[in-house]
Amino acid sequence: MSIKSNQETSNTDDRTSAELHQVLTGVQDALTDEMVSRLVQTLSSSAGLLDQLGRSSADKAIPLLSEMIENGDLERVVQLARLLSAAQDSVTDEMIVRLTDLISGAMNLLDRLNRSGLDRLVAALPRMIEMFERLEQEHVVDDLVRSLEEVTAVTASSAPARGGLKGLWSIARDTDTQETLSFLLLLSKQFRTFRTVRQATQNNL
Repeated sequence: MSIKSNQETSNTDDRTSAELHQVLTGVQDALTDEMVSRLVQTLSSSAGLLDQLGRSSADKAIPLLSEMIENGDLERVVQLARLLSAAQDSVTDEMIVRLTDLISGAMNLLDRLNRSGLDRLVAALPRMIEMFERLEQEHVVDDLVRSLEEVTAVTASSAPARGGLKGLWSIARDTDTQETLSFLLLLSKQFRTFRTVRQATQNNL
């Protein structure tokens, strides 16, 4: 019984070896030199690609790609790439020429502003902002606007001026008129003093 079982096993192995030999022989006959050459090139390219991926530490990018796929970021990147591609396809030569002209005009404008003393204006901006903030804190602008409104209303409802020396003398005798003139005179005097000092400083340079 044991001898018969061993013979059957041996016969099965022989048949399997024979079938495997036939398969290998068929594959060998089917492979041409061109197919073998292509297969070698493919294997060589694959090996080179794997070597490049290993050297570039691509394994570190795999977790990041997985996270981008789960969050949907990769899909958004693809959509953005498609949008940029569509924008690139829609840009014509005429649009590029117009954009170039626009950029050139903007550069010329900046150059003119720079030559006209824009740097001095920018340097003076902090002081101007500080002055406007002080005027706002002291409600100077608000008071000025309200004064203009009141003066406009009073002028519209008051009688016309009488004119002549008598009317002028009456205005000159008014206390408010004298205080206003004094304020304007002091302002003019102070302004002339500043301008004189500045002119002397520029002449000494």
